Amino acid sequence: MQFDDLDLNLLRVFDIMMRERSVTRTAERLGRTQSAISHSLGRLRMLFRDDLFTRDGSVMCPTPRAVELLSEISGALSTIRSSIDRHQIFDPASTRRNFRVGLTDYHAMVFVPELLREFARQAPHATLNIIPANGIEILNAIHLRQVDCALTGASIRDDPRVARIELGQDRLLCAVWSGSAIAKQGLTLDAYLAASHLQISADGVSSGLADIALKAAGLRRNIVATISNYLILPWVLRGTEFITHCGDGILHILDDTSEVKVMAPPLRIENVSTSLLLQHHMATDPAMIWLTQVISQIYDGSQRTKVEIMKAQVL
Repeated sequence: MQFDDLDLNLLRVFDIMMRERSVTRTAERLGRTQSAISHSLGRLRMLFRDDLFTRDGSVMCPTPRAVELLSEISGALSTIRSSIDRHQIFDPASTRRNFRVGLTDYHAMVFVPELLREFARQAPHATLNIIPANGIEILNAIHLRQVDCALTGASIRDDPRVARIELGQDRLLCAVWSGSAIAKQGLTLDAYLAASHLQISADGVSSGLADIALKAAGLRRNIVATISNYLILPWVLRGTEFITHCGDGILHILDDTSEVKVMAPPLRIENVSTSLLLQHHMATDPAMIWLTQVISQIYDGSQRTKVEIMKAQVL
């Protein structure tokens, strides 16, 4: 097959397959039959002389060659899309586009309720998928088109292929069971160092900003266990004397029934920066500009609410 014989729709099939990892979903997205998509994949395999996708159960996994091609093909399609979009107006009220946002469980519990409400209000015909995206895998999720953008508080290395929008900062607090001795007596540095700590870590091994601050002071805390997410925190802390660290965004979801008391740490710990990441060539896509604006506005609103809560609790 020569370039002059190439149907550029084949590249669209490749792009959607990299995103969906399913012949069925790709066919649905493109409004074509499964057999038509399978035929297109056959032509793509002839063109690139590679399997491109291999089946693993119900998932079509990309080959190393497909991953290598992704940035070039997606970038080229994005350039074409941008050229056309410059002469059109994106209308969230009428779009039927599917958007995928990667969130850690921490950001999910803070953002998802308001994001779903605002998305449904502004784009009633579009669909939104919330995809788990932990710090250790977030760049791959973006590169492989598994998400359109992702919110993270992790320290992510700079990548020329990824655009970064800094949204703001979260303060790191200590969380304990409200019935614990620490909650009643207050949190001194001695009590902090003597306590048993839970570390919230997606991979179970990564140290946190608290450990960096302690190491700089020649101190260390006693970590007895790790948990992988924030959502189980109230049940893990209940009835214990454990201490854990969490971003101040958790204040949005705590009430008396949570039985969680948050306290200022007894040492200075760096704030956590929250960033929105997306592929660099998607940063000028009108649809993505709209989505990032929605997310930024929700974040700004959550920050204002959080400040009022902290003032009321004198944190």
